[in-house]
Amino acid sequence: MKKWTVILSLSLLTACGNQAVPGAAPQTTNYAEQKAAFAAQQPEAPAPGASLESGVRVERADGQLTTMSNSLPGSISAQSIDKSVPIVLVHGLGGWGEGEFLGMKYWGGFRDVVADLRSQGYTVYNVSVGPVSSNWDRAAEVYTQIKGGCVDYGQAHSSAAGHARTDATKCHPGFYPQWDSEHPVNLIGHSMGAPTARMLVALLEKGSPENADGDNLFVGGRTGWVKGVMTISGTNTGSPAADQLQSAIPFLKDLILGVAALAGTPDKNTFYDLDMGQWGLRRRADESFQAYLDRVFSPTSPLWKSNDQAAFDLSPEGADAVNRWMGRSEHTRYFSWATADTYTGLISGWQYPRPTMNPLMQVASYPYPWPLPNGLGNLKGRSPNRLFTYGPDWWQNDGLVPVKVQHAPWAKPA
Repeated sequence: MKKWTVILSLSLLTACGNQAVPGAAPQTTNYAEQKAAFAAQQPEAPAPGASLESGVRVERADGQLTTMSNSLPGSISAQSIDKSVPIVLVHGLGGWGEGEFLGMKYWGGFRDVVADLRSQGYTVYNVSVGPVSSNWDRAAEVYTQIKGGCVDYGQAHSSAAGHARTDATKCHPGFYPQWDSEHPVNLIGHSMGAPTARMLVALLEKGSPENADGDNLFVGGRTGWVKGVMTISGTNTGSPAADQLQSAIPFLKDLILGVAALAGTPDKNTFYDLDMGQWGLRRRADESFQAYLDRVFSPTSPLWKSNDQAAFDLSPEGADAVNRWMGRSEHTRYFSWATADTYTGLISGWQYPRPTMNPLMQVASYPYPWPLPNGLGNLKGRSPNRLFTYGPDWWQNDGLVPVKVQHAPWAKPA
């Protein structure tokens, strides 16, 4: 298997429990309760040496943390990517492509990382995939945008998931139609973009016989098409923040509304689509943005009755199931860039959000005291099906993803 390497490679603007009672059921996160209680919480004093300086903490190759400024534009390190190989950027949960949110950039906010990389001589493409879709569906969309054609999610997969096999609005000329083993690409995935990129590599190489039809993505055998996968703050083994579906749904909705507010886009004119056409959840011409989100994120929506969506794929147990199928390519190099934006409390040892963290992320990250549900910063207990045991090694996080899961996917659950 190819070795995963932790490197410091890209600088960009990020959008970004309690002690268990013996004999009692472990506490689980509840976003609604956390959100209601967050304003009243008081941060703990930092432990000696804990940094509160501006910037995201980044893990270096030697395992130490260093602080990187949130300033832009981004930069590629001296461990440079071959400029003859195009870079394809894959956004994370709630993300968007070029031209959405009235010009606000996913990769850079009000600055432009893509333009900066291009000015350095890199060929860069920026895909736009379903912000709350499954990694399988997102990978199929990335494939179509690179190679060209109309998206095909596979007949067997689509039937099992409960959505359409295609979406007429997702047909593309292909920004790199010559893509093959002689003309490979490098994939950079942020957050959920990390497992999406790894899923694409797996489908290219392994395929899926029950979904293969003609010359679609699922025929397999396409080794060497991806030279390298770089994951940034990747949910490579999921995040406990997605353990509970009914807590994840309102968080995802708030995440998107928060970005819309940051972009300064009024409700009826927000130029953003959740790309859920395969589920029959396309935005209507006369529908306000708020009404559209209410319809998509309703617990009765067909999307949330299936495991073919982000909340399942992002949970540690869902990610574990997907990772066991994906494996790792022998023909692609993998790199991970792990980040943290928390500090250690002086007395408790819990992890508290640093002032630089996005306020919405602070709600999920904060280590709430009993009797409130745990936050990521003090998570205890077990995952819903008891495959994973949460404790102090899970506490350091970037606001939504523990550092522990940002490296290579685990071969076995803890």
